[in-house]
Amino acid sequence: MDTSLSITKIMSTKLITLHPKDKVKRAKEIFEEFDIRHIPIVVMNKIVGIMSKGDILYLEGIITNGFDKFVRDTHLNSLTIDQVMTNKVVCAKTTQSIDEVIKILIDFKINAIPVVENEELVGLVTTFDILKSLNEK
Repeated sequence: MDTSLSITKIMSTKLITLHPKDKVKRAKEIFEEFDIRHIPIVVMNKIVGIMSKGDILYLEGIITNGFDKFVRDTHLNSLTIDQVMTNKVVCAKTTQSIDEVIKILIDFKINAIPVVENEELVGLVTTFDILKSLNEK
């Protein structure tokens, strides 16, 4: 794969998104049901945050210290996404190349980057998407 091509060549466009006031428990259900690792958090198609499966695992680890499953699930159901999401989101533009996005991922030490056009979410690129594209012959 030519990494000078536009990031739009490899980005996912069929995205599952959540609202900041959705419950963390809903994010956990989505991660499990769809076997994905990142969920963009949007309001009126504008990116306001991102949540990773790692965020849930970290949160569960904190909650489970000394608690049983019922208490953990009750706590997850009471938290909203905006209480745990990353709200300083690094985004890529549709005009950027795969090379440019790889550099952003490395510089910011992140595994996923929302792709925006005119400030609206249009896609998501993960390190898996990049590795998959590099493996294509």
